[in-house]
Amino acid sequence: MRSWTFFLLAAALAAQTQTGEVTTRDETPTFQSSVNLVRIPVVIRDKQGHTIGTFHKEDFQLTDHGKAQYISQFAIEGSAVPKPAFQPAAQEEIPGEPATTGTKLVIPTRFTAYVFDDIHLKMEDLMNARIAALKHIEKGIRPQERVALLALSGRVSLEFTSDLAKFREALMKIMPVVPAHKTFPPATFFAADQWMNRDDQQALSMQVGITIDCLNLTGFAAAAAPGIAQDTLREVANEGRGEAVNVFRTLNNIVRLLSAMPGDRVIILVSPGMYLPDELQRDLTASIDRATRAGVVINTLDARGVFTVDPAGDVPGCHLTNQQTQMLVVKYDNFQNLAQGMVLDDLAHGTGGTSVSQNDFLAEFNRLANPPEYIYYLGFYPKDLKPDGKYHEIKVKLADTKGLSVQARRGYWAPSHEEDAATAATREVGEAVFSRDELRDLPIEVHSEFFKTTDEDAKLKVATHLDIRRLPLRKQDDRNRDDVTLVCALFDGNGNYIKGTQKVVELRLKDENLDRRRTQGITVNSNFDVKVGPYMIRVVVRDAEGQQMAAANGVVEIP
Repeated sequence: MRSWTFFLLAAALAAQTQTGEVTTRDETPTFQSSVNLVRIPVVIRDKQGHTIGTFHKEDFQLTDHGKAQYISQFAIEGSAVPKPAFQPAAQEEIPGEPATTGTKLVIPTRFTAYVFDDIHLKMEDLMNARIAALKHIEKGIRPQERVALLALSGRVSLEFTSDLAKFREALMKIMPVVPAHKTFPPATFFAADQWMNRDDQQALSMQVGITIDCLNLTGFAAAAAPGIAQDTLREVANEGRGEAVNVFRTLNNIVRLLSAMPGDRVIILVSPGMYLPDELQRDLTASIDRATRAGVVINTLDARGVFTVDPAGDVPGCHLTNQQTQMLVVKYDNFQNLAQGMVLDDLAHGTGGTSVSQNDFLAEFNRLANPPEYIYYLGFYPKDLKPDGKYHEIKVKLADTKGLSVQARRGYWAPSHEEDAATAATREVGEAVFSRDELRDLPIEVHSEFFKTTDEDAKLKVATHLDIRRLPLRKQDDRNRDDVTLVCALFDGNGNYIKGTQKVVELRLKDENLDRRRTQGITVNSNFDVKVGPYMIRVVVRDAEGQQMAAANGVVEIP
């Protein structure tokens, strides 16, 4: 009887949409992000490297460009922090269809994306990392875990799965990308950028020496070396920049993929590192900011392991005879290796992850597959933030360090324009949709029902009932007003986002009907055409007047 009562009430309330007091319109869901709120993951470790989770908001000090900032948001997360249970939505009986008595669906709560930098990896380093990854994954994939495998080149892409055989098969397909052509005499992106963007004459001098020895230029022919060297450096600089842009475009797409997963989200980036010129440092910071807002932890494994620079200053395919050129090659190789490692450090430290460079890859895979036991998330709204697009250096420290290490992101870029109220609302809803946290500013109840149209197809209805007594209605003329945005998102059994609906309910309640309307509340139905199988449901509600939010989770399995 309860089922029929609920849906008769829902039908009666749905009829309100024709009265002019409650109207509903459909919108296309859009999810955006901005940096008005700066979110900083912080990991505190003792001298033994163990993370510590006993600090409080008042223990932290935060500065932006040297100016103290108020920490407006504080949370602690991680594998050691208990998480709220993920409860299935209530199932309603449907005439002619057996009621679902329960679900055996295990909700995935851990998502790990293994990302191989096949653009920069050498064959030897890739082979070592791949062998270790195979041994690591042989332990099996836990029921609550899903894994993905992706290559930065985009040539290999395995979406989140629990199928160990598919993971092994995809891993064996990853190979280093062979450049379409190799510049000869060879030059490095680092040296090319130093000359192009910093007018580094030593970098040019080194390339001239390399050109002379590689091409065996003697006598009058050596006069052509400077021109050849400059052309080589320009070509390598342009190719390197385009490659770096593509790498971070792919990395951002991977972060977006992870951000749609409702649980712990970890990226393990296997790479020898990469050099980024000054002009592309914003791309690095944008990736960090996107990951921190989504709660995605990026762990990095330096595939070079513990390495040393060749003291002989050799250049592939050439025999250097000039000692000064050899010394410059060693110098710039050192600088480049340090710069490549700094990118891996920044990605990890800026997202609460770990950056490792050891020769025991198997041990490191086992270590990096889990997020830190404790991650503090500090959030602040910068004082007097100007939308000038400039970089802001931030520092986080403890009031009393006690010999502890503090790992946090180093800075952020200010927005290049003001964020209006509509954009802010869209961003907040989008961030909540791809979170697992339940929000309870407003009371909501989520119910679902389905009926099968064929053996493989079904129609799924998600009914969300909102108690509107807490809404801060705005009085205008003889009406009490508020707009409520409701997004219902559907994820598959592996946590992959499938589709969503967005509806805006406009409340224009008359005074004489206000009490009755508040007692009844409102019900919004979201309908989906789906295939049989398990699904996760995420409902997010936000009102315009009070900017209050509610979010709830549910599951349904269509046999």
